[in-house]
Parts: sequence; structure tokens; C-alpha cells
Amino acid sequence: MKSQDPQSFPATTGEGQVFLGIADQPRTGGSPDQLEHVYRLADPALAELALEPLLNELLGRAKDILGVDTVAILLLDEDAQELVARAAKGLEEEVERGVRIPLGAGFAGRIAAGRRPIYIADVDHADVLNPILRMKGIRSLLGVPLLVEGAAIGVMHVGSISTREFTNADAVLLQLAAAQAAPAIDRARLFDALDREHRSAVALQRSLLPDRLPDLVGIDAAVRYLPARDEVGGDWYDVIELPGGKVGLAIGDVAGHGVRAAALMGQLRTGLRAYALEGHAPGETLKRLDRLLQTIAGLGMATAACAVIDPATGALRYSSAGHLPPVLVRGGRDASLLGISIAPPLGTLPFPAYDEVEATLEPGDTILLYTDGLVERRSEPLTDGLERLRALAASPANAEQLCQRVTQQLVRAGGGDDDIAVVALRIVPVEAAMSVRFAADPQVLAQMRRMLGRWLQAHGAQPSEISALTLACGEACANAIEHAYAPGLAYFELEAVHEDDLVTLTVRDSGRWRASRDVQRGRGLKMIEAAVDDVAVSTGEDGTEVVMRHRLGPR
Repeated sequence: MKSQDPQSFPATTGEGQVFLGIADQPRTGGSPDQLEHVYRLADPALAELALEPLLNELLGRAKDILGVDTVAILLLDEDAQELVARAAKGLEEEVERGVRIPLGAGFAGRIAAGRRPIYIADVDHADVLNPILRMKGIRSLLGVPLLVEGAAIGVMHVGSISTREFTNADAVLLQLAAAQAAPAIDRARLFDALDREHRSAVALQRSLLPDRLPDLVGIDAAVRYLPARDEVGGDWYDVIELPGGKVGLAIGDVAGHGVRAAALMGQLRTGLRAYALEGHAPGETLKRLDRLLQTIAGLGMATAACAVIDPATGALRYSSAGHLPPVLVRGGRDASLLGISIAPPLGTLPFPAYDEVEATLEPGDTILLYTDGLVERRSEPLTDGLERLRALAASPANAEQLCQRVTQQLVRAGGGDDDIAVVALRIVPVEAAMSVRFAADPQVLAQMRRMLGRWLQAHGAQPSEISALTLACGEACANAIEHAYAPGLAYFELEAVHEDDLVTLTVRDSGRWRASRDVQRGRGLKMIEAAVDDVAVSTGEDGTEVVMRHRLGPR
């Protein structure tokens, strides 16, 4: 490209001419038409439009004012160092075909690299890489850079089918249009990047939180997770089935927002779950979790709380790492904040100690854990928010109703400024009869054995009886899964009844049993018979039913 003195304008060759920029233009008067054109392109109302309507209106005005056949915008892809067609009037094929021009090459590439307007009088004798311009017979071109704080983010160019001599005045008008488009495009890109990060953080956080709560005998549990309006944080919760029929309850809040906070949250939730499953008490679990956080690159800070509950006795052990106190609701009527020991958040002090508090939950009692977004308000003391929560909780409700009530009353429509996690766990009496429907999938057998074990324990079964009856019932359920159905979605039912120390377990399916293909598998019925006092198997058109009875021994 030959850079000529602007005073030599207009160009008489096919080579690109460099024009004066807006800032270089001498201050001279203009005709009424020119002033009207300037006003139309600098119209303040355009700034109120969203990006797509703005580009559509600007391109239309530029095409009309300059009397050209095509006007287009190409944006810089910084990673690829290419200009990509983004919007066009007259030659929409540029956008449809995703035209790309290397930075520094061709007509548009040179404009972006040099950050100066360029005019080409005859496309046939110039370095123009866009094949659509040649194919459509564009003869003359004028282009200007899209600048934001001096950096080129793209190019805006116009073209004419007939040979035309574009003037400095034309370049100034086109630069006015570009000056409107560039900041709007830059803002839209920023908002889009923030929106993509927000969506990514939400998706990551959702994937790291439990997809469902475990089915627990004697436990009524419910949760709520509400992401912040603008930025996702690191709030999390967990409900964990622990060995020995106990239940773990956890909640936490990682400092910060975005993908990093969500990722750290996932590491802490996984670590806490692993330590709890190893059988550690809540205080020891938090101590190990703090040690884990101290080893993570970049460190961080988080509050967390952990509880272990024995549904059979109601025994509660609770420990907190800088987290807000839980609410205890006694009998659905008397709500109070659990007194906790002051301890530092995770990741803030070396070798912290996390003391435990103990309490007893009776049937009908509820413990409610939450993160600070539920109660904190910038304009008031934290104690006011805690009192509002306590008052709302002091009303009869199951776990689901309690979570719904506090979030509806304390979170404004559209979400809060911070993430909010709420988890409620209520002790409920274990009924004498239990009926559960399972998918006919071998993976449900472990869940079935845990659930039945909890139910038997609640009705006074000894450990040896629990082992024998869960083994017998597991074999009956496995038979239903393996023999009763062809591959595909199907279900079976487990019904358990306790009456005067007599336990009756019934497994029903709606399939037709097939003969076993494995000689070793024919021993399942014998295993059941050895484990219970009585067993009966009936098969008909509606399916198969296995009824097992066993009288519990003295406690």
C-alpha cells in the first residue's frame, strides 16, 4: 500500500489511499446536507439501542447517506488474528459465509493493522482478499477502523458497484458511524464474556452440588440453592449417608465469585464428604478440611459447618468454621439459634481447633443450615436478619415447607446479591409400614439395603438380624431385577411391615421370571429360606411376589 500525502487526494490508481482521520480534519464549515448527515450518524438516541438494532440502524444510515451499494463490519478475532464478517447491508453473504481476512493482509486487514482509513478506486487492480467483493462486482471501496481507546477491534467499510472517488468528507462520515459502533460492540463483547463466565460458573456449580438427596428412613430433608443475580459464588451443601445409620449434614461458603470460587467449592465439598465417610467427628472433619485448603494452589477462604445426626437416638454433634449458627426448631414451634463455639474460617489460621456442640433432636425437631446471603443486608445489623429467620422458622412445617417459606420471605424476586444455600433436616417417626418403589437396576441394591437396615434398626432389630434380613431381601430384589424383566425401564416394590415384633418383607415385580442360566444362581431361594422364619413365592400373570417373615428376638 502506498501511503500518500492526504493533499494528493483523490486517488487515481487502484492502490489504497490513506485518508485523514477525524481528529486530523481541519475545522471548516459544512453544507446543510453535511450537517444533517453528521447529526444522523452521531444521533445520541443510537446509544440507547441494543447492539443488533444499533448495527442494523447504523449500517442502513451509512449506506443511505454515502449512497453506496454495500456496507459491512468485520470484527477482530484476537486469538486467530483475523477479521471476521459480523454485519452487512447489501452483501449479507459476507456474514453468512463467515468471511475471514488475516490481520495486515488485504484491504480490511491493512486498515485494522494501520488503524487508518483506506480508499481503493479500482478493486480489480488492488490487493483485496474478500472473494465476495469481486464476485459481486464491487469496484471502489472505502474503509475505516473501529477503534476503542486507540486499539482496533474491527473495520467498517463501504463499497460501490460503479467506480467512485470517495472523498475525505466521506471518510469522516464513515468514521462517525464507526465511532458509534465501536464502543457498543466493545460493551456487548464484555457483557457477553461476563455472561458466558456466569453461565459457566452456574453450570459448574450445579454439577458439583448433589443432584438429589438420599432417601433416608426417619429423616425428612429438603434444600434450596439460589445463585446470585450477577455473579455465582461458592455456596454449597451436602446430605450424606454415613456408616452405622447416621446422617451427615454440611454447608459452606467459599469467599469470592465466579468459576474459581465454584471450582474451589467442589474441592471442599468432595473433601468434607470423604472425611465424613471415613467416620471422623465434625470437628476433626473440619480440621482436615482446613488442612486440605491450605495445600490448594492459590489458597482461599471459606466458612463451613458440619453435623452428624443419629436418627435412631436423635443425637446431634455440630461444629462450625466461622459459619453462621443453625436454627433449631423444636416440635415445629419453638425456634432458636444453636449456641456454637467461635472458630476461624477455613484457610485463615494455621492449626485451628474446631470444637463441637451436642444436642438431641426429638421426632418432629428440625435443624436448618443456611449461608449468609439469606440473612445479611448491607443497611442493617446481622442480628436483625438472624431474628427474622428465627421468627419465620418458628411455625409448624415439614422440611420442604420450611425451605420454601424462608426463601420466599427473605429473598427478593430475581435473586439476591449473593448466592444462597439452605438445607433443612427434620427427624420424623419411623412408621410401622414402609413401601418403596425402585428402578430395576442393580445399582439400587446398596441403597435398598441401607434403607431397610435403618428401618429395621428403628424397630429394634439386632445387628445380626439386620444383616440376615437385608441379605435375604437383597437376594429377592436381585432376582426381580435379573429374572423378571427384559432390558429396559422397569420397577419393583419393597414393602416392610412391623407388627408385634413380626417383620414381614414383600418384594413385588410385574415381570415374568425366567429360568436361571447360571447353576450357581439357583441357590438364592435357599439363602432366603436360611435367613428368615418363613418365605413364600407366588408367580402369576401380574408378576411375582416374594413374602418373607421373621420374628425379631428379645432386645
